Amino acid sequence: MFTIPLVNPLLRMALRIISIVVFILTLISAYGGKCNPEYLTIPAVLCLGFPYFVILTALLSLAWILMHRLFFSLLGVLTLLACAAPMSVAVPFKFSKTASPGEQTFKIISWNVLHTDDVRKPDAPTNRAVEYMVNSGADVICLAEMNNFSPAELKKASPALIDSLIRKYPFRAGLSSTDIKILSKYPVDRSGLSLVNDGGHHRFDFFKVNFPNGKILNVGMVHLYSYDLSEEERQVVKEMKSVNGAKSSVKELKGTILSKLRNAFRRRAENARDLRAAIDSIRPNAPLIICGDFNDVPASWAYNIIKGEDMRDAYAETNFGPTFTYNLHAFYFHIDQMLYRGNLEALSLKVGKINTSDHYPLVGEFAFTK
Repeated sequence: MFTIPLVNPLLRMALRIISIVVFILTLISAYGGKCNPEYLTIPAVLCLGFPYFVILTALLSLAWILMHRLFFSLLGVLTLLACAAPMSVAVPFKFSKTASPGEQTFKIISWNVLHTDDVRKPDAPTNRAVEYMVNSGADVICLAEMNNFSPAELKKASPALIDSLIRKYPFRAGLSSTDIKILSKYPVDRSGLSLVNDGGHHRFDFFKVNFPNGKILNVGMVHLYSYDLSEEERQVVKEMKSVNGAKSSVKELKGTILSKLRNAFRRRAENARDLRAAIDSIRPNAPLIICGDFNDVPASWAYNIIKGEDMRDAYAETNFGPTFTYNLHAFYFHIDQMLYRGNLEALSLKVGKINTSDHYPLVGEFAFTK
């Protein structure tokens, strides 16, 4: 009975320690994208979880406010204020817009389609990914991990469904030797800007879509270097549920996983610099969208290089709160992006409700402003 009065002080002490650790991790994750991952890997890893650290910081701050503890309440609020800039892209507070009268609008989808495999319903009687594209109403569909629309890739897609896809999108472009493709209702051609020097892989490809009324849209479809983790290594996060599992996972993280992460961040930094050089070669006021599988989150090092000072983030400008686009292995991260510049305005950007791939599609609506 004499230990009962000590419970609250002990809990408060534990909460103080947890709060300080979370606040520090939130700050590191917020600005991890300012640290070159070729030299410092841990800040880049923490940057992946920045939205989750923000949520934890907000909850802890609220708890301290409810307990009338001014110091830790203020510390939590100041932490969030210090993270305002990276929060503006990772945890935005905006809403979708409507086009001005007379503006020409279009819908564009960006999707790592995983060769239209169905990871959730492998026994589905039809090809749900192709059905989604046919029924999407998009004007342009940009695809990663799509080679040549062969029967091997369009598994379970009936001839009628494939015919519907061709009729909806009679124009397509992309080299047969790469996994980056574009489908369009309007004439489209490759513009010749691409990266092929990363182990023989195309990390991005650029296209020109000729819309009605003489509007030309430049599109850069991206598939940057992945983390290259095996299925066993991807299970490490899921196994951190017990003390023994956590110890094993930390040991694994310090070994091969951290090494692979370091290499992935380094390779993506190289990809990002090449992509940024391609962006800089395009006329500044020309309508341009850079979209696809960045394999990295908003405010990361690669994202910051690509975005530069002139690109705008369609998600950050039209949404409220964080999201995620990768949906397997408990890696719920926002690693697919859609950036733009030139005579365009983002009206909305939604995460598509189709779970055939390990990535959700991004569905953007834009308006030509001139």
